Amino acid sequence: MTQTATLLLLLAGAPTSGEHRLLADFARQNQIVFVAPAPTPASSLPGYRGELAFDLEGRLDEARTLASSLDEEHALAVLDAVERELSKHPELPQAAWLLAEHHRIEAEVRREDPQAGARVKELTLAADALEGPRAHAFGAANDGTSATPARTKVTVRDLAARDGLEIDGQSGGAERLVVPGLHQLRVLREHELVFAAWQRLGTEPNVTLGVRPITPCSDEDLSVDANGAAPRAHAPVACAQWFVARRVPSGLELAHCQASACGAFVPLAPAPPEAKPFPTWATATLVGAGAIAAGFLAVWAAGGFEHDAAAPAKTVFVYGGLR
Repeated sequence: MTQTATLLLLLAGAPTSGEHRLLADFARQNQIVFVAPAPTPASSLPGYRGELAFDLEGRLDEARTLASSLDEEHALAVLDAVERELSKHPELPQAAWLLAEHHRIEAEVRREDPQAGARVKELTLAADALEGPRAHAFGAANDGTSATPARTKVTVRDLAARDGLEIDGQSGGAERLVVPGLHQLRVLREHELVFAAWQRLGTEPNVTLGVRPITPCSDEDLSVDANGAAPRAHAPVACAQWFVARRVPSGLELAHCQASACGAFVPLAPAPPEAKPFPTWATATLVGAGAIAAGFLAVWAAGGFEHDAAAPAKTVFVYGGLR
């Protein structure tokens, strides 16, 4: 019964015709159909845009300058635009710091308004949730808005074993202590960003983000180190049966893996040539030749090719002449 198995090719460049034959011979002998790993789904997240990060930092500096010039109205307008832009780009590594800076500048702008006390406290707590409380400036009064906030434990449930979780730019495990509030979450898989979002944490102990799961037998599932005597998976593998092929100076080597366990690499050798059936014409010819040889031997045994031992007697007349 033919089985299907995924083949991970660790080759520099495409397989040669000879390597194709070796793999085809192995597959035929072992009744296997090799298939390529499933491709990793393309990310829908935008790539890092350094110019956007610089632009947002510049606009925060602009808002700070406007506030120092007592142009609070224009400062708040710039800050509002920055917050809207940041809400669209949680993938930026520095987004949490930029949003915290936004909150602190807006709190300073509104602090002079006696009617904005609740808003100032809200902004300060939100900034502390993102980056922790800052020390007070020299000579500044402590109004109680930067007291150390209480933290609560949350656990992100839908991470793969190889996933790395960042909360507000800080790497760590799936279980964290966070200040309740809005946070930036990023999930990196093998150093590739697969999830980014702003999410409120702290109200529930368990959180499901909606991170894309790893497809079994896909490129990202079959992540291995193949430099040793046997392949070594970087993380638990979901694929039930798969093979790893690598090129070495002596030719091609193949290793068989089941889930995360892999056997040693073994060299692939060409299949032995198949025995060809004896042609009918050759059989008939040999039979005929045998019959002729048998007849020859029979004649020889009967003395058909022997010469007489002595020549027959002859009468000779001799003329002696006249006397």
